[in-house]
Amino acid sequence: MVGVSLKGFTMSKRKTITKSVRFEVFKRDQFKCQYCGVSAPDVLLHIDHINPVANGGTNEIINLITACFDCNNGKRDKLLSDHTAITKQKQQLEQLQERREQLEMMMQWHEGLKSLQEDLVAKLKDYWEALTPGYSLSENGEQSLKKLAKAYPVHEVLKAMDIAAEQYLSYEEGKITKESCETAYKKIPAIAKVSRDSIDNPDLKDFLYIRAIIRNRLHYYDPQKTLDWLKSARSWGVTIDELKRIASTTRNWTSFSDDIDEIIERYKDADKERSEPVDDLPF
Repeated sequence: MVGVSLKGFTMSKRKTITKSVRFEVFKRDQFKCQYCGVSAPDVLLHIDHINPVANGGTNEIINLITACFDCNNGKRDKLLSDHTAITKQKQQLEQLQERREQLEMMMQWHEGLKSLQEDLVAKLKDYWEALTPGYSLSENGEQSLKKLAKAYPVHEVLKAMDIAAEQYLSYEEGKITKESCETAYKKIPAIAKVSRDSIDNPDLKDFLYIRAIIRNRLHYYDPQKTLDWLKSARSWGVTIDELKRIASTTRNWTSFSDDIDEIIERYKDADKERSEPVDDLPF
């Protein structure tokens, strides 16, 4: 680093931030000003130091942040005098060139993301076809896989594929049937959604299992009402095992409804008894 002596002390010459470093900061901040939220190419973006250079701040990426021209310059409007018209034009040309470079950076960034997404979809396609030997995804199948890869993290998609293959694939003479392969693939999005929803509602998988018992036992049932009743029962403390027992022994839809109402009322009464104040003991 070059030092300049100035009346008894040395002032370091400020290092220029390289184009590659600027690109990495822009990518990290998604080409948005981190102060006001405006994005390129609508505005000219700059690199700002979180800890100013004057205070010892470095050009390390962790100390750099994306800022628009106004935010980086304190939103100060300075009028140029008449004799600085050439300087003003030069600054405008420099800003135009900077915008062009930033646009090129954005295009490179988007192309990189697109290529990464395509590689991911290709690997997911290979994974599914390895689970279903003898079958390959059609063009429509690949399109649905692209949507799935955008909606869920890769580990959730892979897990959903494993579950779909385990639960829905069937075999004839040692080979996977075409019908079961198609059914299993169509189930992947629903499985991924249930897995995601189960994070917020840990009982959801059990509810769906109980609902499946109801569906298999009864000639008629209401899918949504079943889930609503199960949720209501759980909110009063009814255990999953008790709900499974009711589902496994119910005779018809009316009986199931009555049994759920009865057990909810029982838990309500128990909760009421626990909340009532105890009379003072005579000692």
